[in-house]
Amino acid sequence: MGGRRLADGAIVAEKPRWPRYLATGALLATLLATQPSHSSLLEHLESLAEHPSGLLGKLSSLASSLHASVGAESASYGLFRLGSLSGNHYLGILGTWIKLPAFAAVLPSSRRARGSAAASAASYMCTSSFEPAEQLVLLSVLLHLLWLTRPRCMVRHAVCSLDAVQRGRVWTLLTANASHAAFPHLLHNCIHLLQLGPLLHATLGCSDLLALMLTAALASSAASLLWNGVLGGRPKEGGPPAPRSSLSSRSAWPTPRTSPSRAGSLGASGVAMAMVAANAALYPRALVHVYGLELPAPHAALLYLVVDVVASSSGHGGGGVDASAHAGGAAVGYALARRWQRGLDLFPSF
Repeated sequence: MGGRRLADGAIVAEKPRWPRYLATGALLATLLATQPSHSSLLEHLESLAEHPSGLLGKLSSLASSLHASVGAESASYGLFRLGSLSGNHYLGILGTWIKLPAFAAVLPSSRRARGSAAASAASYMCTSSFEPAEQLVLLSVLLHLLWLTRPRCMVRHAVCSLDAVQRGRVWTLLTANASHAAFPHLLHNCIHLLQLGPLLHATLGCSDLLALMLTAALASSAASLLWNGVLGGRPKEGGPPAPRSSLSSRSAWPTPRTSPSRAGSLGASGVAMAMVAANAALYPRALVHVYGLELPAPHAALLYLVVDVVASSSGHGGGGVDASAHAGGAAVGYALARRWQRGLDLFPSF
C-alpha cells in the first residue's frame, strides 16, 4: 500500500498530484487567453471618466477620455498587461482592469488620532497611503503566504466556524475575511476589491467605506455561522473550509499535518459582495466590467447571487461555496448604501 507512514505506524495515502498540475495549467491558459488589450484599457479609463463618483477628478468626461487616449500606455507581459496614466498604474488580467495600490508612501502620516480606540484605529487606517480595499488585499496576500507556511496556525486562527467561536476564538469572525488558502480564490476576491474599492472610496469616503467593510465582514461570518452551524447543524469534521468565492470550486486546501481541520468558512467574498451590492444601490445605471463582461451594476449583483445558489444546490457541499456568507455581506452592503444614498450627491440624471 503506497502512502506516507506516520510515527505511530499509520499509513496516509498520498493524494495524486495531476489534478493540481491540471488546475495550474488551466489557470495559466486562461490568463494567457484573457489578457486585455491596450484598447480595452482606454475603454476602461473612459468608463471611469464617465462614472458619477468622480474618481478620475473634476475634468469633464470628454477631457478625461482625450487625456487617456493620448497619455495612457500599456505593455504586455504574457499572462497580464500593465498600464499607466498620470502616475497611476493599472493591471489587466482575466479580461479585467484594476487600479494597483501606490507603494510610494506605505506608512501613515504622523498626525495623531484622538478619541476612542475604534475611532483612532479608523483614523490611522485612513491616513495611510493605501485605501481600505487595498489594505484588505495586502492583508489577504500576507495571510495566503501564511497558509503556505503555517497551515496549522491558519486553520486555528483564520477559519470561521461554530466550533472555533464556541472555543473562544471570536477573532476568527474577522480574520477569516482576509484568509484565502487557494490562490484562485485569492485572485478572484482581490480583483473585485481593487475594482470596486476605489469607486466606493471616492463616493463614501474612507470612514464610511471602512464601516461598510467591517460590518459586512461581521455579517458574512454571522450568516455563515447561523446557516451552516446553528440551522444546518455542526459541520462535520475532516472537510475543508468553504471558500467565500462565487466562482471558485472546491480546492486542495492546506491542512495541519497531525489532524484534519474542522469545516468552516473563509475568504473576502462577503466583503466583496457587499461592495457589489453597494455599487448596485448607489449607481444602478453604471456598467461593471469584469472578466470580459459588461453588465449593469444590479445585473452583476444578481448574476453573482444566482451563481451562488446554483453552486450551493449542486454537488457535495455546494462546490465549496458559502452562499450564506455572500448573502450576509450583500444584504449589509445594499442596506448601508441605501441609507447613505439619501445624503449623497449621486447625480440623479446619470
